[in-house]
Amino acid sequence: MKPVEMLDYFVIIIYMVITLGVGFYFMKFNKGASDFFKGGNQIPWLVSGLSAFMTGFSAWTFTAASGIAYDHGLIIILLYLGNALTFLFGYWLFAVRWRRARISSPMEYLSDRFDQPTRQTFSWATVFFDLFMVSVWLFALGKYVAVATQIPVEYVIIGAGVIILIYCLVGGLWAVVITDFLQGVILLPFTIILAFAAVYKLGGISEFISAVPPEMLTIGHSEFSSWIFLVSWTVMVIFGYNTRAHAQRYYSVDTEKSAKKISLLNFVLFLLGAFIWFIPPMAARVLYPDIAEMWPNSANPEEGAYAVISLTLLPHGLIGVMLAAIFSASMSNISSYYNLFSAIITTDIVPRFIKKPLNDIQMLFIGRMATLGVGIIVPIIALIMVVSGKSAFNLMNIFNSIISIAYGPPALIGFLSKKAPHWSGLVYFIIALVLGSVGWAFLGWNVPENVLYVTPLSIVIMFGGAWFSKHFLKEKPEYIQNRDHFFEKLNTPIDVKKEVGDPGNIERIVFGFLAKTTSFIALLSLTFLWIDHSGDDNITILLYSGITLSFAIFFFVLSKRDQLKTIQQKSGN
Repeated sequence: MKPVEMLDYFVIIIYMVITLGVGFYFMKFNKGASDFFKGGNQIPWLVSGLSAFMTGFSAWTFTAASGIAYDHGLIIILLYLGNALTFLFGYWLFAVRWRRARISSPMEYLSDRFDQPTRQTFSWATVFFDLFMVSVWLFALGKYVAVATQIPVEYVIIGAGVIILIYCLVGGLWAVVITDFLQGVILLPFTIILAFAAVYKLGGISEFISAVPPEMLTIGHSEFSSWIFLVSWTVMVIFGYNTRAHAQRYYSVDTEKSAKKISLLNFVLFLLGAFIWFIPPMAARVLYPDIAEMWPNSANPEEGAYAVISLTLLPHGLIGVMLAAIFSASMSNISSYYNLFSAIITTDIVPRFIKKPLNDIQMLFIGRMATLGVGIIVPIIALIMVVSGKSAFNLMNIFNSIISIAYGPPALIGFLSKKAPHWSGLVYFIIALVLGSVGWAFLGWNVPENVLYVTPLSIVIMFGGAWFSKHFLKEKPEYIQNRDHFFEKLNTPIDVKKEVGDPGNIERIVFGFLAKTTSFIALLSLTFLWIDHSGDDNITILLYSGITLSFAIFFFVLSKRDQLKTIQQKSGN
């Protein structure tokens, strides 16, 4: 296993400078709150889609989830296949509805579909619980980098927190999705190459399979490796991946068709990623079967498996890219939620305390102040988690399952059915939140218990509530009228010219910027060849640079698409 050298630290610094540059470059796109929170509905679907993909995982994937791969093997691949499946639900049921809701935060529609108390309760509780979940991601990032570099985890948390805060604060959703996109461009080639390198190190696929302990290729040998856990996990992420930050990606694009493309893109990427991301930590189990001996003082040493295999198989320079990629994954997830929090606080919470209407500039200011507050609170919570010594996997499950199971069913059923009365969503939410919290704190519940015991209540309360409301507790006409108006919106296609306007040169600017930046990353990686590497290391560098450069060429073509169409039309005439 190689130590991290100055070249690797230099690569990380360059990446951080690029990230901050993105925030300041796209600051000019934020003329008001609509741009800051939803990109003015003009974000290209490919950019928003890859941003949604990056929001779907974080350093948690390369720490906690990789620890599950190291200990339990096959189950983590199946769990991420469950993640992929959830986006088909988005394609079939939710992407179009989120876009047609015509909102600036995922809580905004709740006042029309249910009532104002539901919107307020969901907003406050979601921010509270998701603050802890985002802190887990920052905590996981700190653990990963600390394992790889020996930099104290506290320093990593503070440094990463400051960088994320700056580019979210100045660039809004535009900065978030563009940095997400760049982070995806860095991450995807790296993970593909590392997976192939791990298999090659063990002598090929058949040798890799035979070398892995047999129990890692079966289901049912542990708490996490069971069919009940797998099904429960999939149910949980159906609610998580079709609401909150992912919903924001659906309504930030121009048309319903673009929103559905986001779902399909994420389905394909998660489907492929499930078989790529976890080969390296499973290979680490073969190469380093006693990983606990490497960090005897670590509470969860298996969560360093991805870092160990990266430091073993990658040449210097690409080790820096690897660390930047992990920074990328976590920063993507965290920054998405920073912007989401500011949208909820500005759009859903603050207006309830201010009597006079706020103009667009005032809402933009409040959004930035909310981002600042969140950016201070999250690192503080993450530092407290460092002291607790808890597993990042378990912490993530706790917060994600409680809020996803409480928020997801009424939020999504509310899109699909007019029958549930206005009070049903709030009643279920409070009961689910209390049961999930009490179950975790006093009964030892994990994901399966929360899903199996709490989720069925949503059907009973929301559809049973429709029967109860019809026979015993009649709804006021105003609630019925609001609901009818909401579903009328859902049945009305987006008129892009009227509602969004002409995007102008936005696509050309965005993909032109991405082409230049990606080219720089590809050329930077080529300079690693000047260092004294082995032949295999040079091949690895060339592969990474080649894949990244192919992305740059593709983005360049997209930036010239309008010009190419014009040329084709003229030649046709």
